[in-house]
Amino acid sequence: MNTLFKRSAALFGRLQGLFTCLVCAALLGSCFVPDQYEAEIRLTKDGGYGITFIGILIYAPLYGQIQRGKIDEAHAKENDRMFLEQLQRETAFKEVVALGQGRYRVRYEREGRFAGSHQMVTFVTRQEPIFRVLTTEDGTVQVNGSGAGRMYAKEFEEVGIKSQGLLRITTDAQVTEQNAQFVRDSRTPGFKSYDWRRRNLTDPTPHFVAKLAIDPRTGVPAYGGSGAVNVEPEDTKK
Repeated sequence: MNTLFKRSAALFGRLQGLFTCLVCAALLGSCFVPDQYEAEIRLTKDGGYGITFIGILIYAPLYGQIQRGKIDEAHAKENDRMFLEQLQRETAFKEVVALGQGRYRVRYEREGRFAGSHQMVTFVTRQEPIFRVLTTEDGTVQVNGSGAGRMYAKEFEEVGIKSQGLLRITTDAQVTEQNAQFVRDSRTPGFKSYDWRRRNLTDPTPHFVAKLAIDPRTGVPAYGGSGAVNVEPEDTKK
């Protein structure tokens, strides 16, 4: 009877831990939180894009469980390994190093070209977004943060999660909306840079809208071409 009770208790403990993780994941929405990062999104008016992210990603549900003592060491290490492998499967991650406790130092690089409206590129993933780059039917390209970090800033801060870094958008497109803290000419002729220096999770969520170039022959955005236009990356270290 004692053996059966111990087995039942152990099973309940594992199920409780899984339930806690699932509830936390549902609550936080975007499970990965960026920290100590430098990110740049390069956009050209004819639909080319490039995304670079260098910094730390924190898997919030796992990190929170560890800080609150809600998960044993063996399960914490197993989950840490699982999320490491998840990131490593994404080809745009050129480097992923586990730092422990659900923290990963990463280098992410992706380039491409939008080929029409209603297309989207998401970082980190579509299921776990930190920011999205998308095209619309009215010929604009938009960048929006997920907003989850600001929404649950108190919950994140209670377990010691911070989010500090720099997001830069560099573009030659006509910008119609933006809430950047700093705007300046880029070193690349014809381009401007828009900077968001993130000090904490309560800072305003980045928002950016620009018009794509119109093909005078068709009157629609000038998508197409042989590949993404290379834009010189800015030195984000100040």
